[in-house]
Amino acid sequence: MPHRLAQRTKVAVLLGAAVLAAAPTASYAHATAPSAAATTEWRLCMYLGGHPTLKAGDSGEPVRHLQCVLNEVYRYQTVPVTGAFETITEASVKHLQQQFGLPATGVVDAATWTALHP
Repeated sequence: MPHRLAQRTKVAVLLGAAVLAAAPTASYAHATAPSAAATTEWRLCMYLGGHPTLKAGDSGEPVRHLQCVLNEVYRYQTVPVTGAFETITEASVKHLQQQFGLPATGVVDAATWTALHP
């Protein structure tokens, strides 16, 4: 049993390191003024649904939209667009929340959606 816990810890550390290695720079995350390139990037993540609070374990189109935004707009290259809110999505959200000066909870609440959609 301790071996299994150690393996899970190693996997979590490696995933966290992968997110940070692929994360955009702080200056990019803070650049919220829309540009022509940003407009094009947002078009890749078209979504007509609402923006509910999302957390680890959630799934569906809102999660897929979040993952697309993380990849296409904020340039996180390791977030799979699966529609399942998993560890890598949570770690990326926490990183962006830190960049925007929000509490790094990993939960995509109204304040986080507002920061993501300037």
